[in-house]
Amino acid sequence: MRFAYQATDETGERIYQGYLEADSLREARIKLREMGLYPLSLTRERGGRRRRPGVAELVLFAEQFASLIAAGVPIVQALSTLSLESPHPTLRFAAREVRARVEAGESLAEAMGRYPEAFPPMMVRLVAAGELGGFLEVTLRRIAQYLDKSYELAQKVKTALMYPAFAVGVVVIAVVVLLVFVVPVFARIYSIAGKELPWATQVLLAVSGFLRSHGLEILFALAALAYAFRLYYRTPGGALAVDRTLIRLPLAGPILHKTGLARFARTLATLYASGVNVLAALEASRDLTGNAYMRAVIEEVIEDVTKGQGIAQAMAKHPRIFVPLFTRMVSVGEESGNLEAMIDQAADYLEREVEYATKRLSSMIEPVLTVVVGVLVFGMALALYLPLFELPTTLLRR
Repeated sequence: MRFAYQATDETGERIYQGYLEADSLREARIKLREMGLYPLSLTRERGGRRRRPGVAELVLFAEQFASLIAAGVPIVQALSTLSLESPHPTLRFAAREVRARVEAGESLAEAMGRYPEAFPPMMVRLVAAGELGGFLEVTLRRIAQYLDKSYELAQKVKTALMYPAFAVGVVVIAVVVLLVFVVPVFARIYSIAGKELPWATQVLLAVSGFLRSHGLEILFALAALAYAFRLYYRTPGGALAVDRTLIRLPLAGPILHKTGLARFARTLATLYASGVNVLAALEASRDLTGNAYMRAVIEEVIEDVTKGQGIAQAMAKHPRIFVPLFTRMVSVGEESGNLEAMIDQAADYLEREVEYATKRLSSMIEPVLTVVVGVLVFGMALALYLPLFELPTTLLRR
């Protein structure tokens, strides 16, 4: 349960307010006392989930945390400061809760792991490695850098794919509006003339009549198909089949493939550089590819590495997912003992490839869409207006 509170400290000079999670009102009071606060009001909140922080808020949180640690501020005091200064209410709440748990004897990573709505699993793993290695400040800055690069890459891909999707959507809506509202006007005119129409006009009028007569059925059918697809995609086999098809598409496929591989490489390099062992780093990186088929392939790589094979040797069995250059760089990293640097370079290379591919896609899509829209509009206009050239003669004969 979630409780909203107003409380004061021992001095009674300052009022604190926020939220905390507890199983009962009594436990909530105990938690406040553990935080050094005395409740003035404590009420249970009804319903509603906390909004997750965005990448920008997490980056700022990690940078602020790292700066406080670098300045020599103890972790508990740093968390207390973050609970007041963080830009997101969920992070402020989580910082207060984590501070109380750290004071009670839990490790920082263990306490952060109790609040997945605020701290992603990747962040918790890195913090755990930083705590064990004694380089928490470096790890927090690495987290901020990792999140920033991941967000930048995701935005580039979204921007590249959003334009064609938006353009296609606008074209489809425009065509439907023409067929439902404009074409019937011409159909009434042609029915008055009573002349046999060209085949193109007949097809256009037939499509328009079908849409007008069965529009609701079509919408329901599309909604049912979308729902069925969603249910299918939630099954392991469905997600595997769909995601495998997506990365094999002609234009968007290579972008989605290299985006997932770049995210995997960046995560693996960040975790390994932070002291996480190879198998744990592979398992954590596997879950961040965003593609079920790639996750399944990486699972096979993990099994091979567990049996004693090298990472590059295991990856080389799957050239469709791990491009040869990436596998070669991993091999060089293993041989030279500088694996994290080589994987990090591979991630840089893949991100540049994604950036170039998105630019190429944007430059190709625009003229193609222009031609398609032009041909579509011209074809519809020709089919509509072709009978009008003979209509005056037909009416005069009558």
